[in-house]
Amino acid sequence: MKHYKTILVGLDGSANSLSALEKAGELARSMDAKLVLVTVVDHKLQVGFGGPGLEVNTLSAEQLEIKQEQAQKMLAHYQVKLPEKVKYQAVVVIGDPKEMLSEILPKKYQAELVIVGATGLNKLDRFILGSTAAYVVRNTKTDTLVVNE
Repeated sequence: MKHYKTILVGLDGSANSLSALEKAGELARSMDAKLVLVTVVDHKLQVGFGGPGLEVNTLSAEQLEIKQEQAQKMLAHYQVKLPEKVKYQAVVVIGDPKEMLSEILPKKYQAELVIVGATGLNKLDRFILGSTAAYVVRNTKTDTLVVNE
């Protein structure tokens, strides 16, 4: 297996993202790699009526602040689940999760591997490979690992 120095892990609060974190922790420990734990706060407001939802507008500054605080709390919860002595950095960013996880953040942190859960919190995502995971696999130039629950 290729030796990775930096592994980027996309976390969204879903069961699959917890599985991704566990797998990332195992790999980081075995390779002495650094983890970059990332939660992307989507800046677009999703309005759904039982389906995948429609993007209708950007979130207000107040809404973004609330979502960022929630993301920070979630990351704090995830950090305690890492194996001892694993080096990590926890980051909350605002933007499009697909673009951030496939292009922007791997480049910024010089990640050699991106790990994401197979599906996210969206109900439609649970029936097929999640749209974010599928986008990352198709569009990143970085090695990718998609983890199921």
